[in-house]
Amino acid sequence: MERNLKLQGEDWMKKQILIATGLAVLSTSAFASKARMEALGQNDDRGSFYVEDSRNVFRNAAKVNTHKNYITTEWGTANDAADSATAPHAEGGFFREMGSFNYGVYLGSEIDAQNAARTNYQAHDNALDLFFGGDMGVQWGARVHYAAGNTENTGTHKLEHSNFGLGLGMMMGDIEGYANIILSDESKGGAAAGDKFEANGLNLGLSYDVMGMTVFADYDADGYDNTVSGAKTEQSNTTMTVGVGRIHEVSSTARLNMDLAFVSSKEESKTASATTETKQTKLPLTLGFEADATSWLTLRGSVTQNVIVNNNEVKSTSTNKNTIANTTDVSAGATLNFGKLKVDGSIGTTDTTGTAGTETGTLALDNVLTRVGVTYWF
Repeated sequence: MERNLKLQGEDWMKKQILIATGLAVLSTSAFASKARMEALGQNDDRGSFYVEDSRNVFRNAAKVNTHKNYITTEWGTANDAADSATAPHAEGGFFREMGSFNYGVYLGSEIDAQNAARTNYQAHDNALDLFFGGDMGVQWGARVHYAAGNTENTGTHKLEHSNFGLGLGMMMGDIEGYANIILSDESKGGAAAGDKFEANGLNLGLSYDVMGMTVFADYDADGYDNTVSGAKTEQSNTTMTVGVGRIHEVSSTARLNMDLAFVSSKEESKTASATTETKQTKLPLTLGFEADATSWLTLRGSVTQNVIVNNNEVKSTSTNKNTIANTTDVSAGATLNFGKLKVDGSIGTTDTTGTAGTETGTLALDNVLTRVGVTYWF
């Protein structure tokens, strides 16, 4: 009798573990969009340090083993401007498992494009990202980024651009690590044939799950040398982020995400005659939520603000110090669930006339979802 009860208890525990594992797998593959990341107060470019989303493959290429078997599209225009809520960039990709391995193909990513600084040069566009990963006790992944273009018209000088980048990642138990590197990024021929633009970038990070929380550290450095008519401008940007994030399951249909991070950044611009340096130290606190309102609708939102530490210092011919004004930011979004098809979008980013990016706090029913992303899981 006692032995039977023990066996029944073990079977019950096994079933609970299987159910929990299944729910964990489902929860990691439910969403995939920049709109979701923005609504939860996370980075929409490389994804989150601790909130699971398929966008995270751009931070840690090993995530290709977690987020697989889907196709996703980010709606927008094929412009050269940096992707933003007001001017979303068209992009998308396909991810699939293949036996013991997983792969992905992504089109149009503007990560590290720096097109805003690439004035008069051939733009970074038509980008291709290839992902490949596997699990050999340690989950690993790699991402190759490639973009190239040229313009050659009779009577004018030739414009050329090429970019080659590499992303590497690993996950082992509670530890994750990643590196994203621009191996080469060069544009030739700006306003004149001899003009040259060379960019660089390095992103390194590590995270560790402990006691239901994720402790993370991230180092990000990028910059460029821009030579126009023999005069060089040097730009360098470095950011160090150290923080902790936690997801609290309020119920089976609602989750809270909270994170606090210390961020130290430095921007330096040098010309032959002047140097400008901007330093910031801040402690942003983010509080967010995500709730399944119905079987077909998920709502989410967040508020972020710098607390206690909030400093800005600019040095050029003089030194100016101040606190950073108006750091409070509120975001909201929703997902429409149609079985395996998910439609994500931002809420409240337009005014009553539909003007994008105004964030006036108006729920414009004639333009409810903006920054739309559509994903189909299979």
